[in-house]
Amino acid sequence: MKELKNIMLLSDMDGTLLGDDMRVSSKNKKAIDRFIEAGGTFGIATGRSQVNVKPFIEGVSINGPSILYNGAMLYDFHQEKVVDVVTLEKEGLKDVMKWILQTYPEVMIFVYTKEESHLLSGKDLAEESILKDHEPYVVSELSRIEQEPWVKILLAGIGEDLEAIRRHLEEKDPDHYRWVSSADIFLEILPAHVSKSTMFPKLKKTFGEEMRIVVLGDYYNDVEMLKEADYSVAMGNAPEDLKALAKDVTGFNYEDGVAQFIERLLKGTVEI
Repeated sequence: MKELKNIMLLSDMDGTLLGDDMRVSSKNKKAIDRFIEAGGTFGIATGRSQVNVKPFIEGVSINGPSILYNGAMLYDFHQEKVVDVVTLEKEGLKDVMKWILQTYPEVMIFVYTKEESHLLSGKDLAEESILKDHEPYVVSELSRIEQEPWVKILLAGIGEDLEAIRRHLEEKDPDHYRWVSSADIFLEILPAHVSKSTMFPKLKKTFGEEMRIVVLGDYYNDVEMLKEADYSVAMGNAPEDLKALAKDVTGFNYEDGVAQFIERLLKGTVEI
């Protein structure tokens, strides 16, 4: 088994580490354990929050920092503490949230603070499957969270409505926010210039320049980390243009593609 002490492996969750059943397979869990035993450092890189992640990673060994909120937060699950965070400029966004609530009442709005997820749009028109996937959350009024720092906003709805909202954001203030899609039904509003690669310099500073950052991803919110990592791996289920950005391609998420790549690492058949 190859020694991997200078390898940090960061895996996306949805469509990557998680199978279609929204679980981490036993093969993926065992492969991660073997990777860590070989000296590797493992973390996740996801759009989810630290609270929402926990039910999905039960039994998964994580021995390094993780990238959350699509890059706005670096979090240590072992110590359960925020290592670093970038927050949104809220002033203009308050009016945008009011406009969405009035104009697109069926679009679900989740506002993430450092510790909680707040559903602003109410539950009466909400899609149950989306609510379940984003538990735990608190049903809130905008006025309740106006004074708290906002880390990310997640909008869920049909593509036509989300595209109209994206255009509105672009016209209103294109310099202070960034928007990404983690699935066809989601639009995420992030602080300007934030992506899943934002925390890479901090990781390099903490662990040393000799640490090689290796990433696995499957969708367009993974583009920057696939470009900026020392070695990038696209899942078999990723779009073809995303695969073209990566240095390597592994199996589908439902085929334990993460485990497949780790096994190649352990055998020494991958040059990082």
